[in-house]
Amino acid sequence: MSTQFGYQINYSTTPSSPPRVDPDAPLYASEDGVVASLSNNECIFQVKRSGETHVMTYQVLQALDQTRQFRSLDEHVERVMGSITGLAGQREGVLRVFEGLVNRGLLVSATSFVQRCAEATARSPAPLRGVFIRACDRPDQLAHLLASLSDYERRHRANRHYVLIDDSSSRDAANRHRDLLREFARATGCKLTYVGATEARRLAERLARAVPAAAPVLAGFALGEDKAGRFGGGRAWNLMLLLSAGARAVLLDDDHRLPLRRLDEARAGLDPDLSHHGVTRFHRNLDNALAAGSEVDGDPFELHLAALGQPLGALTQRAAYALDPASLRGLALNRLDHLRGDAAVLATQHGSYGSSRTDSTLWLYQLPPEQRAEFVRDRDSYLRNMEAGSIWYGQVQASAQPTANFSPFALDNSVLLPCTNPSGRGEDALFSNLVSLCHPDALALELPLAIGHVQETQRKRSTLTFSAHTPKFNYFVTDFVRRQLPQLNSSDPAQRLAVLVAHLRDVAGSSPRGAVQQLREYLAYVRSDLIERLQHQFDAATDAPIYWQADVRSIIEANGKALLANAAPRLGDWPAGGDDAGCARLLREETTQLATLCEVWPALWAHARDQGERLLGAV
Repeated sequence: MSTQFGYQINYSTTPSSPPRVDPDAPLYASEDGVVASLSNNECIFQVKRSGETHVMTYQVLQALDQTRQFRSLDEHVERVMGSITGLAGQREGVLRVFEGLVNRGLLVSATSFVQRCAEATARSPAPLRGVFIRACDRPDQLAHLLASLSDYERRHRANRHYVLIDDSSSRDAANRHRDLLREFARATGCKLTYVGATEARRLAERLARAVPAAAPVLAGFALGEDKAGRFGGGRAWNLMLLLSAGARAVLLDDDHRLPLRRLDEARAGLDPDLSHHGVTRFHRNLDNALAAGSEVDGDPFELHLAALGQPLGALTQRAAYALDPASLRGLALNRLDHLRGDAAVLATQHGSYGSSRTDSTLWLYQLPPEQRAEFVRDRDSYLRNMEAGSIWYGQVQASAQPTANFSPFALDNSVLLPCTNPSGRGEDALFSNLVSLCHPDALALELPLAIGHVQETQRKRSTLTFSAHTPKFNYFVTDFVRRQLPQLNSSDPAQRLAVLVAHLRDVAGSSPRGAVQQLREYLAYVRSDLIERLQHQFDAATDAPIYWQADVRSIIEANGKALLANAAPRLGDWPAGGDDAGCARLLREETTQLATLCEVWPALWAHARDQGERLLGAV
């Protein structure tokens, strides 16, 4: 046990005016810890990070509690003197206590924190297996993507291996995709692999022979055969994970376009504040959005690949990801637990320019004030902006996050990465949260870059925005993982995934009444949470135009009515018009299917990793 802190601040001096706060003074924040009572006057404080224990008076503990955020010692003194009674005129005594806390390591300087984050060495990266492209019935979109990739290859001569995973239900579209690939091969000389329905079926049969227990779920890997007509991006995603097992991979969709671009105000360094919003810019039309910002110098793929698989500490030693001690001002240490030097970057991502990547635009009604002002600038632009068909969304500084917000650009699949649900939208959010479940210390690094995103037609997103918020099944599971799973202790990702399997089977084992109750509680939670957030926005935006205020009220009312209605608890991708029994049946069926896939996934992934390049070569 460390030296006791028994300071008593009980003497008096002549009051003096507060000193001017030096903005360049060193910053300090208190360590997070747990407290146990020792006596009426003393307690034991155990530092969570190191396990060290300290004895201190409750008065010192109260002062320590007021110093959670990184600020200068003078600022901490002012805060403590203003919040704890009886300390008027005792500046020197309070400052002496803080200096003792600094000497004992209970107050950590921002410089020390940054140095601690940088304590890691670079690792040899896993090989790059290929650039995987998900395609589905959109030859025109794929043609644009391949044209931009052809330009990339001509300029950078990267000679990468491209793998097209084709989930087209139309034979004509699939044939056109093959023709486009052949043209791309002639233009670039790059190695290409096509994975369509036939190839995926052959791969599933091969995997079933190697892992017989997985045979029942491998039928869900069949491409172009979803009789329910639901989005099947997860099928291609899971195939990509198996074909790249043991290596790194880049993931593109057929509606993406190069080049990667950055905003003019983008800057180097790592932003430690997870509460910062990305930058949203609105443009008059799609062409303006596609021309915004500036093209990245050098090979844009290498910017991602150079960071992928590296520990955060090794990255912060580079100028591009340096962590500035001054950027920690106002942040509490317990909000920076993700910034560990040994935390591996398992995914990289970026923003997008062009069309929004979301079905709904509810997020636009929760923008910070300066971005909301551009969103609602005038009535005509507001009506255009609310569909989010010509926007820029991204970061101006790199950000390391425990989970990714959107589909990753690159993945380090040299360690076990989880599967995602083969069907339904939201497969990217589900995958990201399962990665965090399996690898709780891993990070997704968002670069201050954006990729073009051009959908086949302009979507009217406002219809969904102004309806009652009804998440799809994959978001239901995502929220279940975030909020309802207990704290896990195992360091084995397969064992952590097995805990999820047990909980999914528990959900699937619910009685019809229990399943309906779970769904009702979930929908009530997400809708009431949205109402609360929008109401807060409404109350704060007193200067917002009347048309914005009217629409926010409309969204709140739609969700309020849904909360009061006694309708069947349907999720967003389930058929309309179902009853309680049908919703209970769908919940049990879909959780069972996902649990079965997650249960056999570690064995499938391990076999694919052992096969390595041979598995991709056998397609």
